[in-house]
Amino acid sequence: MKINWLRSATLAIAASAGLPLAASAQSPAIHISDAVADPAKPGPLAASISDIGEEIDFAASEIPSIQIPSSHSRASYTRANYSAAALASHGPSCEPCPSCAEEAAAEEAECEPWRLFCQKECGCNVYGWVNGGIMANSQSPASEFNGVTTFPDQWHGQGNQAYLIAEKTIDTGGCGWDWGGRVDALYGSDYIFTMATGLELRPEGTPKWNSNPDYGVALPQAFVELGYNDASLKVGHFYTPIGYEVVPATGNFFYTHAYTMQYGEPFTHSGLLGTWKMSDELTLLGAYVNGWDALDRVDDEGMGIAGFSWNSGEGLTVAYNYGYSIDEPTTYGALTPRHISSLVVSYTRCDWTYVFQNDVGWQQDGVLNPSTEGGDPFSSAEWYGINQYLFYTINDCWKAGTRLEWFRDDDGVRVGGIRPGQTIPTSGFAGNFYNLTAGLNWTPHANITVRPEVRYDWYDGLAAPGGIEPFDDGSRTDQFLYGVDVIVLW
Repeated sequence: MKINWLRSATLAIAASAGLPLAASAQSPAIHISDAVADPAKPGPLAASISDIGEEIDFAASEIPSIQIPSSHSRASYTRANYSAAALASHGPSCEPCPSCAEEAAAEEAECEPWRLFCQKECGCNVYGWVNGGIMANSQSPASEFNGVTTFPDQWHGQGNQAYLIAEKTIDTGGCGWDWGGRVDALYGSDYIFTMATGLELRPEGTPKWNSNPDYGVALPQAFVELGYNDASLKVGHFYTPIGYEVVPATGNFFYTHAYTMQYGEPFTHSGLLGTWKMSDELTLLGAYVNGWDALDRVDDEGMGIAGFSWNSGEGLTVAYNYGYSIDEPTTYGALTPRHISSLVVSYTRCDWTYVFQNDVGWQQDGVLNPSTEGGDPFSSAEWYGINQYLFYTINDCWKAGTRLEWFRDDDGVRVGGIRPGQTIPTSGFAGNFYNLTAGLNWTPHANITVRPEVRYDWYDGLAAPGGIEPFDDGSRTDQFLYGVDVIVLW
């Protein structure tokens, strides 16, 4: 047996140089067994030692054995985890030093927002945010309204959302039963856009508990949810699955909203909403609800929604929903059937994300033309548009985004003033609305997001009765907005 100091030194040099001793995706494998299986055929390790110029005989019994757990294949042991396993029994520990571990844990903790109430993995959690800002208008209209733009519809500054959520999420793990639920409460100037007939409004449409046109309370969600395997069912009052932009400030990049979201889609529904995750890529959706934005109406009629979402796993997602409601109100007071179709396609590559949205809505006999002589005085109302978003992640704290929208209110029945005191009529603008928006999201802390934004709107179409235009208290067909808002999580 010829094991001497040269062998020990050579093995020490190999270990310190980081020579891999097991299969790794990052580097070629050099196994100890390669060096001892056939002395007549020196393996790579033996060959490198022979280059030193001295004959060394390797015997398997003379090399310390390293036990690899039977639950792992040899190929699963990379250079890093092999070293940890080996040195645990044959040398100094390779565990991170306490200070390094504490630093890593601190960095991870910094990524999680602080919460007022302890968040549990199971059970009920309570959390929320506050959101407010100012969206200045270059024309400074005397009414202080920003035309038909929302949610910041006034230029003097607004407290948009003090938002509270109490939630128990379901987690079946793909097998078995679970239950949960959620209640959302919103106080702020945004309440006016999320009210539902029969809840915040009486069945005939008059206010129930909100008497202040500027600030009030809304309950946009209150539901229980049942889950079994890969299926779930919501029962109650909940946000619509239709569209791209949402009511909660934390779910949007921009402070202002698209015309498509504000005037072309429902906000909430009451009834049943079921989902079924068929695979990792495809989820199906179906709902039966009491129409658009309604809990209880004078004439309760059903609405069906069917849709799907598909995720390629390679950055491409597609979501489509179609809804048909039997009776929805028209501008002249009748109730007629309404359709809505919404397609959202998103593609992410590296730090870029592009979103395309196309909505098409139409309502049977949605327009009354009393001046029609000898013909049908009713015709269908139509609205449709295309939204395009482009987002870029600059770093962990900064993101940039743009939005370009075209929305057509073909018959002048959708776009108009919403909040009481607005000088713009509630409808009458038959034409094309455009908006070009650019903004930043700055997150200096996990609890804080600042959203500066600039926006230019213009309108190409017929004036409302009386020659009223949609901006600057009815005197202009365009406007320029600039502002900023802040979201603080709690």
